Amino acid sequence: MFENLIYFVPGAIKRLPPWFAMIYCYFGYIGIVKNKDWSHYIRFHLMMGMLLETALQLIWYTSNFLPLIHYNGCFGMHYWAGIGFGYILVLFECVRCALGGRYAHIPFISDAAYIHTVFNVGGFQRPF
Repeated sequence: MFENLIYFVPGAIKRLPPWFAMIYCYFGYIGIVKNKDWSHYIRFHLMMGMLLETALQLIWYTSNFLPLIHYNGCFGMHYWAGIGFGYILVLFECVRCALGGRYAHIPFISDAAYIHTVFNVGGFQRPF
């Protein structure tokens, strides 16, 4: 029944404009992370997901400066397999903590997510 659905999803995602990722992250940040009506637990885990996605994109773009990654050799294959495996392990840890009702403790990322959900980072700050 749904065997042909796999062909439609990548096509639909490819038709989205290139600025769509920036817009949905912005609305998620403003609408949920900064909204004090939502619980801190939900806001924290949404911010963790957005920061992990940003970290993966940062690794993706900075890896273009490594010349051996572009070739179809053994090093590039092992590099991207290691990055993918590590990212999946981090995501499983976050999902495990979220389903268990705890906060995930990933260095640098969980601290940044906590700072974004508790404090008002950015915007106009009064000097006094």
